Amino acid sequence: MLKAYSKFLDGIEKLIRALLFLTVAVMVVVMVYQVILRYIFSASNSWSEELCRYLFIYSVMFGAAIAVRRNSHLQIDVVTGLLSERMKKIITIIATAAGIVFLGFLFAYSITLCQTATRTMSAGLPGVNMAMAYAAMPIGIVLMVLCSIEVIIRCIEELRGSGKGE
Repeated sequence: MLKAYSKFLDGIEKLIRALLFLTVAVMVVVMVYQVILRYIFSASNSWSEELCRYLFIYSVMFGAAIAVRRNSHLQIDVVTGLLSERMKKIITIIATAAGIVFLGFLFAYSITLCQTATRTMSAGLPGVNMAMAYAAMPIGIVLMVLCSIEVIIRCIEELRGSGKGE
């Protein structure tokens, strides 16, 4: 079961990485354009900062999903360093499950926010609905939950595997 699910997430991660590359590349180009426009030509535009802000939010949410999958989010190693490998796995399962519960609540609120934002248009990006900017949250949450499920399944399988050898 884990192999098929991991293969599915490998495909999603490739897509996320491509989107990350695209968002960061566009951010760099737009920021350089804005700096040149502002400091060389003493002019500015209204859309570049807002576009970069929204792209940054999307890139953070995409990156957070990859960090969850790699179990590389912030954690305190002092306490877990004192534990056995089995206990580390159990703590990871509990912490990840708690994270999923938190993400569930956050998802519900982010959907409400997106629904409310459908009535608002972006001030700096003409024709862009604010729901598109706020959609980064539920998209990122879904990706993080999918990756969290893989982390839990992997830990459970590793616990089962380590129990067979005893």
